[in-house]
Amino acid sequence: MLTQFISKFYCHFESQNSSWPYCICGAEDVIDIRKKEDDDEIEERKRSRKIILGLFVLLVFLYYIVPHLFGVGSKKRTSLVGSVCLNDKLAPYQHQLDLLDNVLNYVPEMLSQKNYPMYVGNGYIAAAFDSQSGLYIRLNRALSLPVPYYPIVGTNIENIRREGMSKVDVLQLRQGIANRLQIFNARKGCVSVESQLYAHRSRPSLMIQEIRLHNPTSADVFVDFDQVQASGWKDVQQSTVSEKNYIGTMVTYTMSSGLVKIEASTDEDLYVGVVVASTSVKDKQEEIPSGKYSKQTIYTVVQYTKAAPVLDIKRMMVDLDAKCRQEMATALQSDPETLKSEHTSLWEKLWLSGFSISYSRAANSLNGDKINSTIYYVLSNVPAPLHDPHTVREVELELRKTLHYPDKCYSGHTSLHSSTLWVDPVDEDSIARIVTTWIITLEKQGCQRMIAAGVDGVLQAMLLSIGSLRFGNEHLEMGLHPQDTHRDFNFHRINYGNNTHLNISVLVGDDNKANIYVSLDRNDKPYYACDAGCLDPPTQLSKERSKFPVKLTDPLTAILYITADKVHMEEYKHAIHVKEIVEAPAHEHHVIALHKHGHHFGGLPTIFWVSIAFLVIVFHLFLFKLIYNEYCQATERFTKSRYNL
Repeated sequence: MLTQFISKFYCHFESQNSSWPYCICGAEDVIDIRKKEDDDEIEERKRSRKIILGLFVLLVFLYYIVPHLFGVGSKKRTSLVGSVCLNDKLAPYQHQLDLLDNVLNYVPEMLSQKNYPMYVGNGYIAAAFDSQSGLYIRLNRALSLPVPYYPIVGTNIENIRREGMSKVDVLQLRQGIANRLQIFNARKGCVSVESQLYAHRSRPSLMIQEIRLHNPTSADVFVDFDQVQASGWKDVQQSTVSEKNYIGTMVTYTMSSGLVKIEASTDEDLYVGVVVASTSVKDKQEEIPSGKYSKQTIYTVVQYTKAAPVLDIKRMMVDLDAKCRQEMATALQSDPETLKSEHTSLWEKLWLSGFSISYSRAANSLNGDKINSTIYYVLSNVPAPLHDPHTVREVELELRKTLHYPDKCYSGHTSLHSSTLWVDPVDEDSIARIVTTWIITLEKQGCQRMIAAGVDGVLQAMLLSIGSLRFGNEHLEMGLHPQDTHRDFNFHRINYGNNTHLNISVLVGDDNKANIYVSLDRNDKPYYACDAGCLDPPTQLSKERSKFPVKLTDPLTAILYITADKVHMEEYKHAIHVKEIVEAPAHEHHVIALHKHGHHFGGLPTIFWVSIAFLVIVFHLFLFKLIYNEYCQATERFTKSRYNL
């Protein structure tokens, strides 16, 4: 149609502007030109279809045929069998993995995967799978002094192809247990080796490793055990001792004792005396018959002195050997399942207080996995004197009093904005540095007394720091800036007074405005709360959530106050001298969208907008090509027809 229109227009133009009384382009010429153009267009379409079909066939060839040519297909089938067995072993951990209460490492490390050290500690001793430094003991604020002793037993399955092995590490944050799952693919089944490691939470000197082996195949397999123990420890002294366990079987363990020098000492050389006892594996190689299970439990007991000159250390070590033997005898007389139950129940009790935050898809945002793992690593470096059976009653009562009635903790801004507190650790040394930074921060922000209460107090102090919650002058206040309330977060079981726990939530509504919700988990007397400025009458708290709007004051003040003294709160509003109090404005839509969707465009993903832009560009290119082709053809016809007589 466009060609015909141009031809007619040209004819009309020539008839009006030339000396010829008639059009030089006849109807037959136009028909011939159009026919030729249609034939060219058909040929061009055929060529385009052939090219597209050829590209499609090439892609199919590359996707389906090339992997088989290079032998990838058989490996893929092998890994598929291994993944099925591995998924079965991971099933018990999946729920907490979804909740970010467990973290997972694939071995070898997958692309873009975070690496979480498989680390366990109880404030007195610590160790990790694949450690390059051995056992760690306490020095100053963290478990930062390495001892050249390797308590973890490695395993290896013989007569099975190495390419058929799958390995995954799972760190159970709420149970304080590191797990290593090894799946060896064999005919008609998968041989599995599961290793659990934990530093007992209420028995500081005890570390336990359980190794469980399962052979569901029709053939016997052999497992090699690699037990290193003392390696590179200068002048270490070793001896072997036998002791009966809880079922009357004789168990052999090795005693190792020596000195560890503190390299950072300045005035004089300081040392720590260390005694380690570890039970030995039954055999260096064990046969697992077809269809059988096998289990071994490795106990490690550690005792050490304070840092001192070498002459003082030798006097201190006289009693360490006897203490170590006694602790080992006590552990061997206990059922391993009872020991594990003691350990996990205490960790789960600690995590009754905690913090959760809505997941953010924004780049470099702080989410639950990093928060939970960081809190876990810090708590693993802090002792638990309230749960230590050796703590005397008077000391325990004093520690509980400190925990229930904190004073002037925490006085800084929210720790969520401090990047140095949320660093991804790579090994035990980096964990020790992170822990030291956290403890120094809490100490300097007024939480020394809570830190002295041990792991319970440190957890409460960390929660206070996250919410910028501060105790002092007969009330608890939340000092968050209204701009920091653009994500949903919840604090549960914040200690306030004897037998009183607070739950505080900040939730963003559909109007992008944040509100505060406060409830009592339990209480021994009435508690009251008010929002910024305390102009409204105090609201009595209960187990039902009470709602408070987030307000903005000039100058800036706390956004929430909680106290058990109603008179204090009624009078406190006269001590808050502000020029203006207004309800905090709604958060900008692009800020909320960035955290919810990872971009500023709202609910539609970035790929949608990229696709739309791509289609618009392609459409305009196609339109330009069409107009250009028509214009060139029209110009060519115009040029030829001017001289056609």
